[in-house]
Amino acid sequence: MNNRIPLKKMLTFGLLPSGLKKALYRLQGNHIGKHVKLSWGSVIVSKEKFSIGDDSRIGHFSSICGRSLQIGCGCNIRSAVIINADNIQIGNDVVISETAILRAGHLSEQSSLIIDDLVHIFPSTTIDPSRHVHLQEECAVGPGCSIFTHGSYKNILDGYPVHYGNVVIGKRVELTYNVFVAPGVTIGDDTIVGYGSYVNQDLPANVLAAGLPAVVKRQKEQFAPTPSEKEKEEILKDIIEEFHKHLSYNGIHFSEDQIQLIGTNEIIVKGNTHFDLQNRCCDKTEDTIAISLRRFLSRYGIRFKTLE
Repeated sequence: MNNRIPLKKMLTFGLLPSGLKKALYRLQGNHIGKHVKLSWGSVIVSKEKFSIGDDSRIGHFSSICGRSLQIGCGCNIRSAVIINADNIQIGNDVVISETAILRAGHLSEQSSLIIDDLVHIFPSTTIDPSRHVHLQEECAVGPGCSIFTHGSYKNILDGYPVHYGNVVIGKRVELTYNVFVAPGVTIGDDTIVGYGSYVNQDLPANVLAAGLPAVVKRQKEQFAPTPSEKEKEEILKDIIEEFHKHLSYNGIHFSEDQIQLIGTNEIIVKGNTHFDLQNRCCDKTEDTIAISLRRFLSRYGIRFKTLE
């Protein structure tokens, strides 16, 4: 638990086939859902019984270590990811991309990593949950970003400051690229933080902030005014037209009537897969076109929770 990476376990237990690893974890009393994949070299180390929801995947040579651990459904923790905190709670449909490091440098009972539904953590990010870190629903931590809950290296007895503080990243917040979030910061819902910014104080909701240190530059309605219902419908029609081109480019056979747009409320694929645009949820499906559409819509920031 105190090791940075459980390398010995990764090179022994981790090299077992996914099915055998899942069987052994279940024999230990852990809950492993349906269609879970534990890739080659991946391991989970938990002092307490842990849970992984249906359809979640853990990539090659990724390690997750904690005292208490829960991973929701439909998560994709990709390759070479390191996660280490005392308490780890990951929601549904979360993506943690390659080489992300979410590791408490100062591990204790105060170390906590809470990741809500639909959060996307991009490659080469660093998050240090030595204290409580909460990434709220649908927020994005962009490539090369850093979030720290402690600022301590120089000797406090020589007069240097030592800081610890919880960090909360609000719903649908976007940390673009190479953003640094300092200990004790809370960022309000729907805020965007510009490239290369240093956030050392709280930011309100619905703003664009940037700078060293980051300050509010604009309010949401100044840089992203809400479109009318008619404008939204036209946007969706254009996206579906682009999606048809995307399918053709990838050699996927389809007919245009397979995808039905109902105003700005719903998209139906083949009459049986529903995408609820108002409540941001969709049916669980194995249909190739529906899966492709879900991924394509995410290019435009339109994301969905999976209905069970």
